[in-house]
Amino acid sequence: MAKYLVFFSALFTVTVPKELYIIEHGSNVTLECNFDTGSHVNLGAITASLQKVENDTSPHRERATLLEEQLSLGKALFHIPQVQVRDEGQYQCIIIYGVAWDYKYLTLKVKASYRKINTHILKVPETDEVELTCQATGYPLAEVSWPNISVPANTSHSRTPEGLYQVTSVLRLKPHPGRNFSCVFWNAQTLSPKKKRKGERRGGEVGRGKKETRNPSILGPTSGKKMN
Repeated sequence: MAKYLVFFSALFTVTVPKELYIIEHGSNVTLECNFDTGSHVNLGAITASLQKVENDTSPHRERATLLEEQLSLGKALFHIPQVQVRDEGQYQCIIIYGVAWDYKYLTLKVKASYRKINTHILKVPETDEVELTCQATGYPLAEVSWPNISVPANTSHSRTPEGLYQVTSVLRLKPHPGRNFSCVFWNAQTLSPKKKRKGERRGGEVGRGKKETRNPSILGPTSGKKMN
């Protein structure tokens, strides 16, 4: 009997088709673990679970639901609806089959693109300078750059109740009539820089236009509004 149990355990293995999931904030995801019993699947002998590996002591409510109808096909699918920032992390997929068991690790990363970049231009009272501001919300934390500008920008961030980052970058400088300025929100994880163009009208007046522009020459796809 002991030899049979050892042989039975050796046959049972758990694999994963992908180890890393990068999911858009608010969308649904199904994490997949496959298992091989070496023979016909006995559903009554299977126990499958997905546990989040926590790095702190804060309580976490498991939100993954096992799709049991796929177990007979050797698949343990765990569905997480409306992915939130708190769902990000490493998970351990554990499958027990009779006396045999195996596990694999899966990693879930959350992204929220900095699509909507709000801009405004403010005349600084009692000076000959203006403040150009770019603000956007996303995840993870993005870097902001102002191409071809030597003046340092003041960039800060705060967290929203959903755990997203609200990033604000302010550039203060003297007016340059007819010149456009660009702020770029760059996130290495999403590999998609978001660019917003800001401009000043001749004579120092500033305004906002509605024309959408794209500039694929800057590290990849970009989006923004041109100010004329």
